[in-house]
Amino acid sequence: MRGQVLIVDPARIDVLYTPLETGLLKRAYRVIRYSSFDQFLNDGEALATADILFALGLSIGRELMAKMPRLRAVMSPVTGTDGIDERGATELGIIVGNGQIPENSESMAEATVMLMLACLYDLHGSERILREDLPHPIPVSARMAKGKLIGLIGFGQIARAIARRLEGWEVRLQTYTPRLRSPLPAHVERVELEQLLRTSDVVCVLCPLNDETRGMLNAERLALLKPGAIFVNTARGKIVDEAALYELTRTRHIRRIASDVFDIEPPPPDSLLRQLPNRDAILTPHLVGHTAEVIEALPAASIESVERIMAGEPPLFVRNPDVLPTWMQRWGARLSGQ
Repeated sequence: MRGQVLIVDPARIDVLYTPLETGLLKRAYRVIRYSSFDQFLNDGEALATADILFALGLSIGRELMAKMPRLRAVMSPVTGTDGIDERGATELGIIVGNGQIPENSESMAEATVMLMLACLYDLHGSERILREDLPHPIPVSARMAKGKLIGLIGFGQIARAIARRLEGWEVRLQTYTPRLRSPLPAHVERVELEQLLRTSDVVCVLCPLNDETRGMLNAERLALLKPGAIFVNTARGKIVDEAALYELTRTRHIRRIASDVFDIEPPPPDSLLRQLPNRDAILTPHLVGHTAEVIEALPAASIESVERIMAGEPPLFVRNPDVLPTWMQRWGARLSGQ
């Protein structure tokens, strides 16, 4: 046996975990896949011997990780690492990895641009005119992207991919990002959050969900939005105050919104955002950027990351790079003799 991998999969995400499990078994790993979180928590023997843990949308805290003495990495098969205590993992010398493959960033970038354009051009309003045989509206409601100021909240891989795609569109781009890991492109200006909200014609939420961003776009900040702005959220629902977003859209302060993510997923039938008419709110169930290319590439990336981890090398994508010196000292290939 080359190592023990645990997969906690109460949601039965077969499209990701089945090819991952099959691929690891072919490579002589021991794989245990749990259909419930409690089943995993009660398997003391596996907790004591696991090398790698895969989990998605579950609470993987410091206390739990401390019960796993051989744990090298906690992995998300996708980009999101919600629920994983990255700070606690770093303190314990455990890598947090994810599936930040290029196809994912590029698909989400394309989907975000699509939603932005659908809102600017009132796509659903035009559909309604045809389906209900209505007269053409005067004045027209569609707006060009050309000449607009587009604000990107967060400037990670998805925002950078959006900026690349919009570079020749004759738009102006600005971003709010507390930290920069690499320089901004020349055509993107860095501003404070309040300035971005006040001045942007289109606001795209693209930042990760963490202690700093949870509830960041509260009622007070959303009220700063430029009248008639477009608001697109393809990041995480818990960043935004949904009640405030609903009220600003209902009263037409915000021209249109598009959201692929929600505070509760899927949003319940009585969700306020569901009450908005389709032409004012484009709502999709956290899958708008899940292309066939992404789904095909993710399991292969996870398998490669497992191989690298068990060979004493970091996985393809590391969420907590500060842990690497400690991790390499314990698990590095030269020191571990692998």
